[in-house]
Amino acid sequence: MARPTGGPVAVDSDALAELVAAAVTAHPAVAGLDGGVFGSVATYLPGRRLVGVRIGRDGEPVELGVVLHLDARIPDVVRALRREVSALCGGAAVDITVADLAIPAALVGPPASA
Repeated sequence: MARPTGGPVAVDSDALAELVAAAVTAHPAVAGLDGGVFGSVATYLPGRRLVGVRIGRDGEPVELGVVLHLDARIPDVVRALRREVSALCGGAAVDITVADLAIPAALVGPPASA
């Protein structure tokens, strides 16, 4: 994602959270975002919660909770996401939790009969 040249552009934290969520979910290895065990990885936007992204205050890291596809190379995906999100957030540290792996239905098979 290209940034305009000519100096930094001020982006409010709500818009930044949405931008980060869009960039993360656009990665082909990401199946979705995840709020964590207690749903604490989230940004409160007007009228809704954006689960899986929390933009930290000055000096705090950006937090992401992601679900990756089963065939993803986890270290490579985390490294790529961290690099991209840090660049979007002005070089901020990025903490990423891989909360789960999405398994294709073809591998799981039909539900067991009771």
